[in-house]
Amino acid sequence: MKKLLMLGILLAALALSTGCLNQADESHVYQGTCLELTDNGKTLVLANSQPKLNALKGDKAVFDIAKAKVGLAPEVGNEIRVAFISEKGRNLALKVMNVSKQDLRKK
Repeated sequence: MKKLLMLGILLAALALSTGCLNQADESHVYQGTCLELTDNGKTLVLANSQPKLNALKGDKAVFDIAKAKVGLAPEVGNEIRVAFISEKGRNLALKVMNVSKQDLRKK
């Protein structure tokens, strides 16, 4: 029993030290209408069209999509969904989905 308890404590300490249980790295989802695409397609500005559901507050949000996986290219006026993390005051996109152009019925 002591070995099992010690193993549990060691695993928890390892998880904490490697950041596996770090809440700051948790990703969020934001959906809104594309207002502009700047910086040669590296910065995306979305209107907050669903304020009750979006993790970020305010009229609009800015995302760095330089290293994100982007499906169909976002265009002004399209409904866009972004999975992102907040890091050093910036919103870094992980995945970008163009909801307006995506056919969700296809497999």
